[in-house]
Amino acid sequence: MTATTTASPTIPTGPRAGAVRRARADRAWIVAVAVVANGLLAIALWLRHGELASASGPGAVATAVGQVTGLLGAYALLVGVLLMARVPWLERFLGFDRLAVWHRWVGFTTVWLLVAHTVFITIGYAEANRESLAGQTMDFIRHYPDVLMAFVALVLLLAVGATSVRVARRELRRETWYATHLYAYVAVALGFAHQLAVGSDFSGDAVARAWWVALFVVTLGAVAVWRVGVPVAFNARHRLRVADVRREGPGVVSIAMTGRRLEEIHARPGQFFVWRFLAPGGMWRARPFSLSAPVGRNRLRITVKEAGEQTRALQHVRRGTRVFAEGPYGAFTDERRTRRRAVLIAGGIGITPLRALLETMPAAPGDLTLLYRVATPRDLVFRDELTDLGIERGITLHALTGEEIGDDDTDRLGVPALRALVPDIRERDCFVCGPPGLVDAVCRRLHRLGVPRTQIHFERFEY
Repeated sequence: MTATTTASPTIPTGPRAGAVRRARADRAWIVAVAVVANGLLAIALWLRHGELASASGPGAVATAVGQVTGLLGAYALLVGVLLMARVPWLERFLGFDRLAVWHRWVGFTTVWLLVAHTVFITIGYAEANRESLAGQTMDFIRHYPDVLMAFVALVLLLAVGATSVRVARRELRRETWYATHLYAYVAVALGFAHQLAVGSDFSGDAVARAWWVALFVVTLGAVAVWRVGVPVAFNARHRLRVADVRREGPGVVSIAMTGRRLEEIHARPGQFFVWRFLAPGGMWRARPFSLSAPVGRNRLRITVKEAGEQTRALQHVRRGTRVFAEGPYGAFTDERRTRRRAVLIAGGIGITPLRALLETMPAAPGDLTLLYRVATPRDLVFRDELTDLGIERGITLHALTGEEIGDDDTDRLGVPALRALVPDIRERDCFVCGPPGLVDAVCRRLHRLGVPRTQIHFERFEY
């Protein structure tokens, strides 16, 4: 196997590296400030047409709080949808990991704001009308336009929020979790209809109405383009099919796909696609898998470990099966590098994106080190390929065995072990990929070793 050289950016060092790190850190602040500024604008528009000044009399304060939390909840819902709309510049700007974390917390915030909106509006109107909470709720449903739709939207968002809790997500099939999250789009549409019907921002202020309509159009337009239009066009152009299935180890196979004009796919090693294999029932089963080799020779390759019903089926996928792919996504690439030397730390099937990176990262002999943690020697994946790459590119390879992550000081990837295996680790970029527990433990140990946060890059593989 011959290592390839790709056109990669020059690795920044010295003062330039510091400037690059500061620029990347500033990006999150730029986006955060933009999000907060638009949230404050929503409040300013509410104040503009006198809602606060009119907050007097029975229930007025509760009603005002309900209006504000409703506006902020609607805005947070749009932000959450936009964060995961797969907008390319946003992913490159922030990175997929950070977007996913922000989306999660914005989602929980949305649910709490809209629950507060419902509670305070009901309390405010009940006090003003001298009604019980139950009576006021029934009055809303019977006599206020589209309030019933708003209740349905809230129930849908509560369901989405419940399935996003870590404990619940571990118990759910991915297909169930994914289908539940699609109802968030229904909630957006129902919430927008509710705002159009009864929102004071729509009925009494043309400027506010135009601003809110623009927010909805931009958000749903981004979803339509990047989550629907672009994937459909991508697959119509490339027409991917399974070309080969090769066993790499116990319960692990590599699936190679071919198609048309694959040289036009600008996927960097370390990125992933969301794959659907169109065997019976496969269209509704989407799973993210990283490329395990650079795009080349008119082929894409992924490597899949058996870890459930769907991945078990992929162990026996037939040649010629049509494939629907969405991507490429993610920022776990060599564009993150700020140092000349790097150490790549893999746990189990987390070797897949690192295998692709090892082949293409610009480096002199001795600049790259791989620490590959597996349960037993028979679990090593890409043994021959990694050996060839080590010889051809001068990569230092360490295979480390152990059933589970142990104590920080005694584990094969513990602090003393990392210090001994890579004495200059503080001066290197560290790319970490594997199960969540391993990634969290290794990142914690890298911090103990004094590796700056800006030099730690990670991607978690869920099993």
